[in-house]
Amino acid sequence: MSGPIQEFALQAATGETIHARNLWGKYVLLGSSGGEATPALARALDGLVPRLAPLDAVAVVVASDPVPVLAELTAREGWKVLLLSDPERGLAQTCQAGELVLLDRVGIVRWRGHDPAEAIAALADLRSAEGEVNPLLRARRAYRALAPDPIPREALVRLVEAAHLAPSCFNNQPWRFVIAEGEALARVKAALSGGNYWAKRAPAILALASHRDLDCKLSDGRDYYLFGCGMATGLLMIQATQMGLIAHPIAGYDPLAVKEALGIPNEYVLITLIVVGKPGAVSTLSDKHRAIELGPRERKPLPAVLAWNKFGDLNQTEGT
Repeated sequence: MSGPIQEFALQAATGETIHARNLWGKYVLLGSSGGEATPALARALDGLVPRLAPLDAVAVVVASDPVPVLAELTAREGWKVLLLSDPERGLAQTCQAGELVLLDRVGIVRWRGHDPAEAIAALADLRSAEGEVNPLLRARRAYRALAPDPIPREALVRLVEAAHLAPSCFNNQPWRFVIAEGEALARVKAALSGGNYWAKRAPAILALASHRDLDCKLSDGRDYYLFGCGMATGLLMIQATQMGLIAHPIAGYDPLAVKEALGIPNEYVLITLIVVGKPGAVSTLSDKHRAIELGPRERKPLPAVLAWNKFGDLNQTEGT
């Protein structure tokens, strides 16, 4: 699955200019005529409009025809499908002639094919998934059983790329990562606390450091860089989960020794070390950690952390 489709500005049969951003928030079933408007394609997608609307989706057809031609076709046929004039075939390149493409709410291609029934089924699945927490979030856990197998550098860079997409105050991007391998990794491992013995099997450890001057400092004393780096770490862990890796942040280490090992300036805060590796054998863990590794995920009940309208109403849920 690639990123969102590129921004565009195309004239609709109605005369208004439609940008990619105008379609965000809804699902889009996109079809391309491959050239001039094909009434059969537009008619087919127009027939799907009543089924798309309850699924919060719209139907769009792109064609190379000028706006007046598309407007005349729309008026004559009474179409509700959105026809876009794409003479330079920018958006049309998203799908082949006669092909259907399903875009999700942020413009990412989630399905492509030729069968409208399959498109509707794929859309229904996506809508159904909205009622659940993202499965990657469900799958992520602080596992400790690691395999010592090396991880390609490009995979480690991809983790940091994901972290680097995190939001930050005024886009300051306060996170600074150092990937420890080889001799540097050995020195970092020597600085770990005894409880983090399991991390010594890791083929790589990422150090995350920052400084309060790299981000917003607010009037009530809040230093926002810690929040920004926390969000970056969260995105990194989700990316690792998608890649079949374990990314486990830890706090148990000698920060001065790690800073010296990695050349991190003294004035920087070493926020966390992120232990990265492939899943390994639980037999390498202590009895305590083995039980945690194989046991059910433990979380406080949601009402213990969620209040409505007033801090402290932690025994209530919405509507009670």
